[in-house]
Amino acid sequence: MQRRSLAISTLLLLAATGRVHASTDINGLFDSRSHALGGSGVAYLDSAGAIPTNPALLDQIGKLTLGLDVFYIRSQPEAPYTIYHVDQATGQPYRTYETIRSKPTGAPLPFIGGAYRLDDRVVLGAAVYPVIGQGAQAEYKPSPDQFPSSIAKVNVAMGLIEAGIPISVRLSDKLSLGVMWRLTYMTQSVSTPLPAKGPPGAVINTATGEVINADIKVTGMNFTGLQLGLFYKPVPSLRLGFSYRGKVTVDGSGTTTTRLGPTPIVLDTQQSYSNPHSFRAGLAWTTLDDKLMLAADLKYLLYAEAFKELGTTTTMAGKAPSTAYTKAYWKDSVSVHVGAEYSFGKAWCARLGYSLVTSATNSDYALSYFAPPGNAHQFLGGVGIKILDSLNMDIAAGYVVLTSKVENATEYNAGAGIYGSHSLEISETLTFHL
Repeated sequence: MQRRSLAISTLLLLAATGRVHASTDINGLFDSRSHALGGSGVAYLDSAGAIPTNPALLDQIGKLTLGLDVFYIRSQPEAPYTIYHVDQATGQPYRTYETIRSKPTGAPLPFIGGAYRLDDRVVLGAAVYPVIGQGAQAEYKPSPDQFPSSIAKVNVAMGLIEAGIPISVRLSDKLSLGVMWRLTYMTQSVSTPLPAKGPPGAVINTATGEVINADIKVTGMNFTGLQLGLFYKPVPSLRLGFSYRGKVTVDGSGTTTTRLGPTPIVLDTQQSYSNPHSFRAGLAWTTLDDKLMLAADLKYLLYAEAFKELGTTTTMAGKAPSTAYTKAYWKDSVSVHVGAEYSFGKAWCARLGYSLVTSATNSDYALSYFAPPGNAHQFLGGVGIKILDSLNMDIAAGYVVLTSKVENATEYNAGAGIYGSHSLEISETLTFHL
């Protein structure tokens, strides 16, 4: 029984489940204006979307701002899986790596927030929003020659949700400071086949042909998150912004359940997920009588420090805890975000944007459940419409593509083959302001 416990924990090293993006940040999540402008915004947002982006920007609001954003993402990742075939001449099984494209999965990710000016220099806000929302579903035949009816099914879902309480203080006519306390909730749900060291690649009930899965469900909270921001406007046409988001590690607890015999095996399970230190700086410049705004952000995320190894600790009743690790050795991620906005009078404006994001995943350690290695390209556009004097609507849409070929299989990656992701993103924001 102890060996079964260890086998389960060794497989389910999914403390950082696979993203369909190049990093664990989804750019433009909180505001459709930011989304359309390439995920930029650290220097110009004047809505509730500034709360998770740069809390110092709240100094730009009037008396009150309220925002509701819905960001819909539909993704289809692909990655190699281990498949065993049988040599027809010798009857011996042999291993191959075959790229499997997952089923498309989609989910709406809502943001709701608001801010109120307490006096000429101080603005207080609050918001609830997702930091990460992801999922993947894949099906494949681990041994199509030996067990042609056996289908392995993988179902992964993971989310980080934050509540932020920011305060923005105007230090001078040109400089504002923002400070935010962050509360982070994590939820993970993973169903994946139990591994077999050799053929057929997964544990299969030979009587029924069923591939045996293990199901892990983990949740956790962290109350120590912090974010700082600066907003500087040296001249009326130029705005500069900087934001630092502190690392948060959520320790989750739950269960791992599988059925290797007539009764289920349930293990107490602990996993952690780290949202890394993040630095972000940018500018926004207006010209042509304030009709045209050009924006650019540079973002740096310290994944190398946060994701060296990923561990899962399982405990069976009456047994000592067992911890298994998978090596990750993620790299720091750098991303560039640019956008342009042109106003056609006061009623509406058009926007275009682009972002380039370097993946944190090391190709020698890439797994089917991680973000693909390589570079992600995001192409975006959108419009802003003034419905009423106090009500704006913003709409954005974009496409993200990342495709990378890994030539060499290593001890720690999922094998040689194509790792990639294709995503469609659509968002809409309603902003009320006084």
